[in-house]
Amino acid sequence: MESIKERKRALRKKVLALRDALTPEERVRKSRAIKSLLFQLPEFIQAKTVMFFISFRSEVLTEEMIKAAILLKKKVVVPVTDHENRCLVLSELQDYDHDLVPATYGILEPKKEKIKEVRPDELDLIVAPGSVFDEKGRRIGYGGGYYDKLLRCLQGKIQVAALAFELQIVNEVPCNPERDIPVDLIITENRVIRCR
Repeated sequence: MESIKERKRALRKKVLALRDALTPEERVRKSRAIKSLLFQLPEFIQAKTVMFFISFRSEVLTEEMIKAAILLKKKVVVPVTDHENRCLVLSELQDYDHDLVPATYGILEPKKEKIKEVRPDELDLIVAPGSVFDEKGRRIGYGGGYYDKLLRCLQGKIQVAALAFELQIVNEVPCNPERDIPVDLIITENRVIRCR
């Protein structure tokens, strides 16, 4: 019998191969459709402080979303990886083009001197990444557990909206209920899935 971990690994590998196969044009088009749906959400419109992930590799592109949210005068927060404590530190971002540098795994993070820490309980909405999702909001991340740790401490307090391409939605994600925290919403290029 395969363990949950093995099943997750296999599913992640399969779905990420499909996501990696999207052309840059498809990724831009689908990401813009996702942005449009996100920006129409009441949860997003009402949020004053929004945490975004900074897209990497073949993820839904978030650069345009982040810049647009800053223009809307929202307080935009992005993650900084703290390897030592295996957690995410949250930092306000004011200038996408000048305040970021490639950091862990090549992902853009605020420069050391630009880090302005924000407490997790100051967030109104978390826009989260992931590799695979199902319609119940169960997610598979990338294996580091950084987001699960953040989501676990904020569970039930702050809405979490995941961004994913439709091809990342599967019938069922294997999960460990104690460790895997489901998201509240998933936004794809085709729809908004309200998970609970």
